[in-house]
Amino acid sequence: MSIKGHLLKAAAEKKSTIYTNIEELPSQTLKKVKELWNPFKGRKIDVSIGAVDGSLNKKEYLGFVVFAAAAVSVFFNSNGEEENRESYNVDIDILKPLEYSESRVRLFMGILEIKELIKLNREKNPDILLVDGSIIGDIIRPVSFAFQIEEKERYYVETELFPKVKETFSLNSINAKNFYNEIIRNTPPDRFPVIAGYLEYLEYLLSIEKLLDEAGEKVVAISKRSSSKIYDFDSIMPDIFIFQLANTEPGYSTPVRITISPEKKYKFPEIFEESFRKRSMNIFFVKFSSHIYKIETMMKPENIISALEKTIINSYPFPLKLAHDSVKIDNHTMDKIVSILSIHFRTGREGVD
Repeated sequence: MSIKGHLLKAAAEKKSTIYTNIEELPSQTLKKVKELWNPFKGRKIDVSIGAVDGSLNKKEYLGFVVFAAAAVSVFFNSNGEEENRESYNVDIDILKPLEYSESRVRLFMGILEIKELIKLNREKNPDILLVDGSIIGDIIRPVSFAFQIEEKERYYVETELFPKVKETFSLNSINAKNFYNEIIRNTPPDRFPVIAGYLEYLEYLLSIEKLLDEAGEKVVAISKRSSSKIYDFDSIMPDIFIFQLANTEPGYSTPVRITISPEKKYKFPEIFEESFRKRSMNIFFVKFSSHIYKIETMMKPENIISALEKTIINSYPFPLKLAHDSVKIDNHTMDKIVSILSIHFRTGREGVD
């Protein structure tokens, strides 16, 4: 019997013994959901909508990693018509084992996404800017470089390198990369990834700061998944799961105003401390038709639902779905990139793949 056969047999034997105990919610939880939930179907107002999404892929070799990261924006006018435009931010590069981390590649994608949002806002000035994910989460969850960097290295990055990134800030590239050679000249080789990663992290925060300064009042971050527990349901399950299991009708939960306060999270780099601590957003959960999503925004829930009502397809805003489908970097594309780069090295998977 193959491994597949053994696994299927084990699954059949386990079927009657595995019990998740999530078939229904306790009555007190359902009561609280009812108190928090506001049924609302929207008024179908006419607004222009922009949306951005990002993607990344990579191929690992024995001595390095090839990666591709990208972001794309789409725009729909107030009549709900998609504008025939093409706006991408892309980056392709090679990182050596010493330089590589999943966090850095995700930072590259994040920088491209936020810059594409800024670009979209400046070019088209939409009434709503949609982005997949969590803006607050991006701000308050620092990457590992913020903890790994030593004090003298932090001072070097913040006083010597970051001012140059600010001066050369552009919307079409990752500016921190312009200073890699300077880092290599001035720091030990084994500290390069931490110092470069921290500089990239500061550029990411700078991009978010610029976005919120220029268009914070119309940014709407939508999360399909969330571990947030802001309503104190006295459950180990996240709020998004509880609202979904409660089978609520279309509407939204009563918003909670979240301020990024020092007592809740770590100390930001000094250059951003004052800027981000004063920021606040409404967090709530929304159901357009069948699925629950978490929303972070400064806008009122009724305005968001009304604005997005006519764009909802399969319970999700079509502009975000279109951006997602347009930017996806699949394995076939990644193989083409590697071929164009004429990279022919061992991956370490030969003989087993």
